[in-house]
Amino acid sequence: MTQLLDYRIEGGVAILSLSEPPLDARGAPVRQAVQEAVARALEDQMVGAIALIGAAGDFAGGSDYAEIGAPKNPLRLSDLCNMVEAAGKPVVIGLSGAVVGSGLEFALACHYRVAHHTAQFAMPDAALGVIPGAGATQRLPRLIGADAALKLLLAGAVLPANAPELEGAVDEVAEGDIEEATVLFALTCIAQFKPARPTREAFEQISDFAGHQKSIESWRKRLAAQGQDAGHAIVECVRVAPLLPFDVGLDFERDRFEELLNGKQRAALQHVALAERREVRLSELLEEAPREIKTLGVIVGRDRLGAELALAGLRSGFEVVMVAQVPAALDLAQKRLEAVLHRQTERGQVSGAQADAMRAALSTPQDLVALSAADMVIEAVGLGQEVSRQLVTQLDGIVDEGALIVVHDPAAPLETLASATENPEDLLSLYVPNLYLRTAGVEIGAGAQTGGAAMATCFDALSKMGFFPVTAKAQAGLVGQTLMGACIRAAEELLRLGADPYEVDRVMLGWGMARGPFQVADALGLNAPGLRIAGASLSASLYGNGREGRDMRKGWYLYSMEHPLGEADEAARDLLAVALAEDTRPLPKTSTKEAEITRSCLAAMANAGAKLLRQGVVKTPAEIDVAMIHGFGFPRWRGGPMMASDQLGLIPLRTQLRVLAEGDAEYWQPEPLFDELIKEAQGFDSLN
Repeated sequence: MTQLLDYRIEGGVAILSLSEPPLDARGAPVRQAVQEAVARALEDQMVGAIALIGAAGDFAGGSDYAEIGAPKNPLRLSDLCNMVEAAGKPVVIGLSGAVVGSGLEFALACHYRVAHHTAQFAMPDAALGVIPGAGATQRLPRLIGADAALKLLLAGAVLPANAPELEGAVDEVAEGDIEEATVLFALTCIAQFKPARPTREAFEQISDFAGHQKSIESWRKRLAAQGQDAGHAIVECVRVAPLLPFDVGLDFERDRFEELLNGKQRAALQHVALAERREVRLSELLEEAPREIKTLGVIVGRDRLGAELALAGLRSGFEVVMVAQVPAALDLAQKRLEAVLHRQTERGQVSGAQADAMRAALSTPQDLVALSAADMVIEAVGLGQEVSRQLVTQLDGIVDEGALIVVHDPAAPLETLASATENPEDLLSLYVPNLYLRTAGVEIGAGAQTGGAAMATCFDALSKMGFFPVTAKAQAGLVGQTLMGACIRAAEELLRLGADPYEVDRVMLGWGMARGPFQVADALGLNAPGLRIAGASLSASLYGNGREGRDMRKGWYLYSMEHPLGEADEAARDLLAVALAEDTRPLPKTSTKEAEITRSCLAAMANAGAKLLRQGVVKTPAEIDVAMIHGFGFPRWRGGPMMASDQLGLIPLRTQLRVLAEGDAEYWQPEPLFDELIKEAQGFDSLN
């Protein structure tokens, strides 16, 4: 115990603090140490109150992602919470830093809570597919009411210590040293004969049954029908807080916790959380210090991407130099950027002063030479590889040595472009998916000569700009377009069997995708690299008939102000019928039932992902999952295509690929990795 926790008595207060911060309640040794120390203080007649703090005052902590779903520890957190709550002497806890997860659950079981004014409170359990398992759904409503409790438990809210919602949970907000404030509060408890105050006995906030149920129904309506098992369980647990005896409510919560712990959503969401943590710890960032980026250069084209990148740079505090090859493109980008700033100012998303500061940080010269001041230049013209090569050649003579040149193109041939610069180690590619989704995923492509410092710098800069980068070896299609191209190709195989494109999209939307395969095809453009690589011939046929995709208002769908996400188009069906009549390829022996639609699309993505792994484009299946979730709207609660494949089973997916191979053996041949993993009774997750 002495290695983990320091025990001393001052003025009748037993002061319990961990030897090393942060003090959290998630580890069995920590729980055991706290239990023994509290028991010791309760037995000591010289102790009138107990103060719990961490070393340097940091008593917080939270659920360790890697520990969720692991074997149970001998002393459960819920047991420790109940023991502390039942203590006959006042237990005061001092809180600072990030008070999250199990740390917050433990704090709720203490009798009094003193929080430093910088402390922040959060409950991330639902995002990991579980619910609190140590009484938070029963204690929190008793302290702050159902509405505020659900805001913390469900909405992912991070609340400061002085937030109005926490008024009933925080007894004192300390401006100075948290240890001094906590001990002083405990001394006051002794002096004023304040008793122990078990949270289970607090009823005021749940006494208004009608108001409680109104809050429950309001939050229940906000939850999606799919992918929110933990959310619905939390709502149900909070609902019964005023209905059941406290101990029965704890059992009810624990039963829901155990059910979710063994569920697929918990496994998928935990997998994603771990993958995201690994991704932000990019190996290059550990090996190389990113260079400082003060000025960002953006070469814009006629689409909206350039203006969006410039705006992201301004938001992050960079000076931005925005230029174009032709004045009209620069003028259009300026208007788009100004329109966004005006709209965000009207909505209160940015203040007038912030908008003015961003305008002041933007320069829009007419000449590329102005990019000489830039530390990183993103070429976002979007006019093809020859234009990119010409611009890289020009930039090589303009920018300083050490400045990054980043080409926005998922098919950028970095090995060819490297010959156009004397500093190939500072050349990268970038892809920002343009699916009209509010996603932050971007892909960074590294060539054979790209240096680690350049990768670290680009990754760091894009992270500061609000993106979630995933790195890959530069190859046509990178990650997202490669997988979605395969998915679209599989969906086209179903059309050859008589399926309707809009029905296929409906099924995949129902399965959880943010966009159906043909909606994605339109968003990418029917001539996008990923579709060409996959051989999506039916999309190519529509493209050949002047239907280029969403940007041109018609592709598989017809787009208008009334139908921004597209509406079914009979003209597209007619062109499809002509293309199918001319298609002489053998038909795969599968059906167009919903199960086969989802299995075909998932098998296609998994096979494409396995190929990327074999080719070394990515290092782990988890990187593919993160790229697809953050960039292409793959349902987070399914864990990404590789995780979803594991959960469905590699054997049925391999069987589906073999069925599809009856129509095109070369493209649909299952990757050898399927056989290897099946032979070892493992899944893709074993490669993470």
